[in-house]
Amino acid sequence: LCFCRVLRFWPLSFLWSKLSTCEQLGHRLQHLQVISSNKKAQNQDQLMRKANIFVSLLIDVALGIVLMSWLYRKNRIGHLADTLIPVADHVAEELQDLLQWLMGAPAGLKMNRALDQVLGRFFLYHIHLWISYIHLLSPFIEMILWYVGLSACLGLTVALCILSDIIALLTFHIYCFYVYGARLYCLKIYGLSSLWRLFRGKKWNVLRQRVDSCSYDLDQLFIGTLLFTILLFLLPTTALYYLVFTLLRLLVVIVQGLIHLLVDLIDSLPLYSLILRLCRSYRLAAGVKFRVLEQQDGKPLRLLMQINPLSYGGVVQTYRLPTYSCYPRDSWASLCKKLFLGELIYPWKHKGDKQN
Repeated sequence: LCFCRVLRFWPLSFLWSKLSTCEQLGHRLQHLQVISSNKKAQNQDQLMRKANIFVSLLIDVALGIVLMSWLYRKNRIGHLADTLIPVADHVAEELQDLLQWLMGAPAGLKMNRALDQVLGRFFLYHIHLWISYIHLLSPFIEMILWYVGLSACLGLTVALCILSDIIALLTFHIYCFYVYGARLYCLKIYGLSSLWRLFRGKKWNVLRQRVDSCSYDLDQLFIGTLLFTILLFLLPTTALYYLVFTLLRLLVVIVQGLIHLLVDLIDSLPLYSLILRLCRSYRLAAGVKFRVLEQQDGKPLRLLMQINPLSYGGVVQTYRLPTYSCYPRDSWASLCKKLFLGELIYPWKHKGDKQN
């Protein structure tokens, strides 16, 4: 299944690489491939890795079955479906109130009236479309949740990944707002930086990837001055919308990040090694230590050798299982730079990205 050729074609390849549920299923399929392999373990590390994967998979499935039994008891699926639509409507109403506040005089700030009205109505129209879409799906929500709940038998991590994907789908309008605001803000930032180089008699050399000197005529300087003034006075309105929607987007990403941290904890925790350290600590030794029992002149020295067990932190560090880690690992400086320049922050990792 992991190397099926059908998954290499678009759009299945896109969904398989972007949905956290598909990533987790592929990760668990690789674990099953390691467990079911007929190749014998060559050393102690490979044997412990197989045992840790087996115990982790077993506990994950057991927790998923417990969750599934809890969901299908006392019609909790129906109650969850009845709660989901009002919550989505409440979030949409709060966003409408937020946009109405931004279209006025937010925090006493004087915004550009024309651009403020255009952006506010544009986002209000998208919220209207999103509410219509949610109410169109409302008759099928309970059936969808009923079938989604059955996936918990594959493991608690799969259920958590499905929850993360559901959150991403339910907050897709927030993601769209963030993309619109970020693209518009980024366009103005790069436009202002380019026009600022024009005032200083500089220009960006695309071929050499550097800033070179350049002479401009009077018409170019006049048009550049007009464009710079327009972009500068429109920037506060755009920046305010970008700031608000970026904060909402970061809130959603933080919730999804906490879910993925829990999934990574379940996937990577060496449970078999920890149980072995708790019950038979001498099986995981960090070395030996000697204690003097008897030391007298003319008699042989008597020593007591004891096994020094590996600490629990050392067990986790030594036998920790690798995870797929679909979230980006940018440094704080890189993240702040992207936020300031309006570059998009994706909740997944692209192939070939450099990780700090």
